[in-house]
Amino acid sequence: MGNPPTELIRCARAIASGEERNDYAFVVRDGTIADAGDFKTIHERNREVPARAFPADRLVIPGLINGHSHAYQILLRGWADDMPFEQWRDEALYRIVPKLAPEDVYWVFVAAFSEMLAAGITTVVEFFYLNGGGNAHAEAVINAAEATGMRLVLARAWMDNPKAPAEFRESVDQARTRTLELRAKYPPSTICVAPHSLHGASEEMLRAAARFAREEACDLHIHVAERPDPAGQISALDRLGVLSERTVAVHAIHVTEEEKDVLASRGARVVYNPTTNLYLGDGIADVSGFRRRGIPIGLGTDANVKPSILGEMRAASYLQKIRCRNGQALGAVAAYRMGTLDGARAVGVLAGDLTAGAASAADFIVLDASGVDPWSPARNAVVYRAEAHWVRATFVNGRRVYAGQPSPLALAARSELAALARRLQL
Repeated sequence: MGNPPTELIRCARAIASGEERNDYAFVVRDGTIADAGDFKTIHERNREVPARAFPADRLVIPGLINGHSHAYQILLRGWADDMPFEQWRDEALYRIVPKLAPEDVYWVFVAAFSEMLAAGITTVVEFFYLNGGGNAHAEAVINAAEATGMRLVLARAWMDNPKAPAEFRESVDQARTRTLELRAKYPPSTICVAPHSLHGASEEMLRAAARFAREEACDLHIHVAERPDPAGQISALDRLGVLSERTVAVHAIHVTEEEKDVLASRGARVVYNPTTNLYLGDGIADVSGFRRRGIPIGLGTDANVKPSILGEMRAASYLQKIRCRNGQALGAVAAYRMGTLDGARAVGVLAGDLTAGAASAADFIVLDASGVDPWSPARNAVVYRAEAHWVRATFVNGRRVYAGQPSPLALAARSELAALARRLQL
């Protein structure tokens, strides 16, 4: 997509480090935020840099972090609603996804990623398990991210459960070899390992994935305790050597207090998916308990019923208030961080803020500030009121990848999906 621009971005209104700032500026250079602060100071230090300005009717915030997604599940929306989990999995997910060719995957993911960019999502961790036939399908996902401009982390699933579709299954040696091939062909930071779950991967595969993460210095994503399990999944993973500072536990709903302590002691991180967990009737994760223990926790759109981290922030906040019967259980400050800086920490990307330094990727979105009441803190308005239509522009690496309306590529993807739906008889 060409070299990232070098620009000074001047914002009449912005949220940086979680706080609203007026006449704020940051310098985009080589896809990162090289300098940031009040406009006068930043302009003095960077007079040679061309400027782009956003007026007071616009609010500039960091790009939103989607820590867990299965983008092909957009094909299940509408007709596969309101099913028990096992029926949804067996009669919808397992019926449709194995039929997708690499070209189908490309267009489905272009459509899904375009939706996400239009909703202000600039980073997505795609937990992808259509790998039984090799890497062609996974490469289609990477190509879709490149075409749309999405920042992608491909959590390449390892599965060997004989009850799963053949299109999802691999041997341990196949999974290891193919994951290494992807990491050699693409930037290693784009590819991490993702043993599906305790029921989706054998103990041999789980141990091998943990070794892979250590040897390759990459993260390990895994579905954990999405459904009740009297045996205790966190304890089982710890016994197998899967839990470490590289582990990202997805869902983590049905866990005991002792298991939360184990997650914290191992340095693991969590990604919570409130809308999908509501949709499938899974339960409510103890976000407050994780945060008390200092466990980094982010948000994901998972089944992508409505791929919006704005919506996930709101759902996370409301559900914690209900779970704890306490209106202060998870306020706007914490929910906002889960969708931005804490979400980035949870999945190991250097993004989620508008400051120079460690979290410095030049990923940001421009919101229509007319929806922010004059008396409301902007951050609270983002968490409790914002919708995707507030997003007027989305930038990744400082490059604009969404400009307020569907791109020609996004429109082409919708057309391709309509043809695919007819072929699949959705």
